[in-house]
Amino acid sequence: MWFTRFKQDFSLLVMPWLFAVIFPFLGRLILLFSYVDAENRLHYQHDVWQLLVTGLRFDIRIATLTFGSLLLFSFFTLFSTKFTRQWQKLLTLINPILLMVIALFTLINIFYYITYDRYIDVFIFGLLDDDTTAILKTIWSDYPVIWAVLGLTLLGYILAKLCRSWQYWVIKSITKTTPNWLALPACLVAVALIVIGCRGSIGTFPLRESDAQISSYAVLNKFVPNGVIAFDWAYKAYKNNNKFMDIPLKESQQALATFFQQTQPNDVTIFMQQTAANPVADAHPPHVVFAVMESMGSHLFRFDNPQRDLYGSLRQHWQQDWVFNRFVSEGDGTIDSLNRFFVRSPIDKISQSSAQNADFISNMFKPFKAKGYKIVYITAGNGAWRNLNRFLPHLGVDEFVEQNTLKEAFPDATISTWGVPDEYMFKYAEQRLAQAEKQGEPIMIMMMSITNHPPYQLPPNHPYHPYSFTPQELTRLKNMGNEDEIRTMFNTFSYSNDQLGRFISWVKAQPLGSHTLIAATGDHNIRGIGYPDPAELMLSHAVPFYLYVPTTYQYQTLYDKTRIGSHKDIMPTLYQLALSSTPYYQTGCNLVALKLDSPWCNVGYNPYVTINQQGAYALINNTFQPWQDDTGLLVKPVTTMNEEQQQTLARWQSWSLLLHWQLNQQISTDKKH
Repeated sequence: MWFTRFKQDFSLLVMPWLFAVIFPFLGRLILLFSYVDAENRLHYQHDVWQLLVTGLRFDIRIATLTFGSLLLFSFFTLFSTKFTRQWQKLLTLINPILLMVIALFTLINIFYYITYDRYIDVFIFGLLDDDTTAILKTIWSDYPVIWAVLGLTLLGYILAKLCRSWQYWVIKSITKTTPNWLALPACLVAVALIVIGCRGSIGTFPLRESDAQISSYAVLNKFVPNGVIAFDWAYKAYKNNNKFMDIPLKESQQALATFFQQTQPNDVTIFMQQTAANPVADAHPPHVVFAVMESMGSHLFRFDNPQRDLYGSLRQHWQQDWVFNRFVSEGDGTIDSLNRFFVRSPIDKISQSSAQNADFISNMFKPFKAKGYKIVYITAGNGAWRNLNRFLPHLGVDEFVEQNTLKEAFPDATISTWGVPDEYMFKYAEQRLAQAEKQGEPIMIMMMSITNHPPYQLPPNHPYHPYSFTPQELTRLKNMGNEDEIRTMFNTFSYSNDQLGRFISWVKAQPLGSHTLIAATGDHNIRGIGYPDPAELMLSHAVPFYLYVPTTYQYQTLYDKTRIGSHKDIMPTLYQLALSSTPYYQTGCNLVALKLDSPWCNVGYNPYVTINQQGAYALINNTFQPWQDDTGLLVKPVTTMNEEQQQTLARWQSWSLLLHWQLNQQISTDKKH
């Protein structure tokens, strides 16, 4: 009789197990047919097959972990009719709930890809770590929340009905007894199937994250994991993101030797350098302004034309001053890029971690503090975001200015989802520069804008441009919403650029303009557009780097717009221009040096793609794509690497490890003291 009850429990779980496989598989098909055109599906048909097979294995693994564990638990109820009946009633409640969870994660994974061009990853926990209320407002504004809730509610109702009907049919239909000599082997087979299903593999290793790499066409790899397994990977990464474990000595030594191509001591002091003597900066230290602009990606600038002005007041400065276009952000999120600037941290939670109070020798402000600069950080957003209002003063920021300070200084400023409009940040910077000039003290100002961020909202009292788009442009930008939503996004992008341009114009018009350096870059490329075309590998991470250097301070410099770089190069460039004979932590290149001769130079580093004068290297996929032309941002198809290119790939893959190593070294050294 016990095996009859087991057969009933097994059957009760078969139907929800099947749905648990079907839901994410359908989600994968939706992504595949929405974001891979027929031509590429045909060209990569073998990889598409691998996608479906491997994806199905991941689905089976999650379904078996979910419902197989319930079957194993049912063994404890088999020898009591009373307990079995109670368990079976409970299953009719548990099964639809678990199916709803799987359906929900499938839906989240689809919209996550639409927004971020990848499956669920650690950035999803920004809902907890960022301004939760603001993010929820963004979700409410940008996604069909009501329809999703209604659809899931209807699905839950249907599943509940199906599970009850299925239970009634199973208990009524499965009543025949089975002899023990057949029952016991059948149970063992069931257990073995559960084990295999939970592993997703019959090989040595269970199905792992690395198994998601099934194609050289990176888009297909992003569809392999289902929402639940992707969230599990993200959660593990999130937990590990707050841990600072030592990298084995042998591993770090190998990485150092690979990067520097010679043996190096296992000590972060190898990164300590000193700027060259600069008599101009010695005689009159310049003010330094560094603006990090929200989502100022290179891609949207490509949509500028005579009928669609996306530069505004910035255009004249873009044409007159120094701009590097073959340039990538080091992080792909705001806090990721900022913390890499602040302390060279590849861990984006460093400002909220147990190490937030460490004495980082990589602290970007230390060289300026050593030369007597007053440090001011201005954000148009909320100062408590990511604990920056505590972290930055610890790093030496003398004045921390955020949305409430700006609102107090400019009562007409309105606080929206993420903060006040960018113009007030720039107005405050103007006042602070004027004050520093009057007091005769050098000042270093770092700014973080927020207006060009979803939900896109043009500040009041600013003209709304009725931009028009071609059908091809609307198709290319369809992930960003309908035509009105795309138009609003272009308006906020243009607004922020214009406000930056107005600020630069103000500086240049003042006497202080003759001794003020201005640098600007994007924190990351605008997210959500999607980059399924392999030719756009680099474009998806591209941001510009703008630099205004008054003629007097162009001492021992050379501007070559074809030079290649990334965020790692901005501070070394500013240090060399502004600080004479000053120690600094070198993990980048002076982009305007007369001669580029360090291992950091003419390379743009991002953890996913690294670029040099030959082309773009996908660090995750181990591939190389040469440039299509001498100055553009598009690349050709994957080609076989020569020995030099293989060394370049290996060098910058090792740098990803060394970034973690050097951070760990700093933290562990600080703890010893």
